[in-house]
Amino acid sequence: MNLVYKNAAISMAALLFSMGAHAAAPVSDLSGGDSAVTAAFGSNAGAIVPSGSLEDRVALLERTLNARLRLQADLQQQVDSLQGEVADLRGQLEQQTYKMEQSQERQRQLYQELDKVSSQQAAPAAAAAATAATATAASAATYSSNQDENQAYDSAVNLVLKDKNYDKAIPAFQGFIKQFPDSSYVPNAHYWLGQLLFNKGDRPGATAQFKTLADKYGKSPKRADALVKLGMIAQLDGNKAQAKSYYEQVIKGYPNTSPAQLAKQSLDKL
Repeated sequence: MNLVYKNAAISMAALLFSMGAHAAAPVSDLSGGDSAVTAAFGSNAGAIVPSGSLEDRVALLERTLNARLRLQADLQQQVDSLQGEVADLRGQLEQQTYKMEQSQERQRQLYQELDKVSSQQAAPAAAAAATAATATAASAATYSSNQDENQAYDSAVNLVLKDKNYDKAIPAFQGFIKQFPDSSYVPNAHYWLGQLLFNKGDRPGATAQFKTLADKYGKSPKRADALVKLGMIAQLDGNKAQAKSYYEQVIKGYPNTSPAQLAKQSLDKL
């Protein structure tokens, strides 16, 4: 920048020196009155011409030029800074938008689970109105007479559906499985854990929960959904052969069901 200032000042000085050389004779003839001045500056009568010696005028022009160049540099720096701030804000906005979309997707999945759980809990009551024998068998599979067991399970579910406290829901379901290992709610608890861990990004943990459900609880109504989730995780991990195996198990073992339709759609995209 200093070299630019110096070169510009030298050029300006050369220009002024040239002007002074051409006007030397008229200007030096001060006794000639205004005619000499007019002859030298007649064409610039309306312009403001610095007074003083040539060196003073060169110094003044150099200072003016330096001031303008510094002003331009400052303005350019401010423009660059503003552009950087705009880029940062745009990046933050895109990040927040992505997080919001992910949060909405998780809530949508959890609401779907709520509908399924409500349907499963309502089914035994409807069966009881039809036949007493069927009601007894169904309630044994889906509802416990142990109030502590029911309360512990409901508390864990409410952490997800009502409180939206997913981090606390994970240890709550884990504690339930440990405290009531023979409960009819255990398969659902494994499914909830798998879903929560999957949403949290813990694929190995989610896989372990879904696989436990699929391998140990063959009669669970959540087994088909667990197999679909296992297929999805395998697909995300790039294991297409394993994903295909899980999807085919659902299509073959649970035909004409929603999990089977979802498995077929996913299989077609492999």
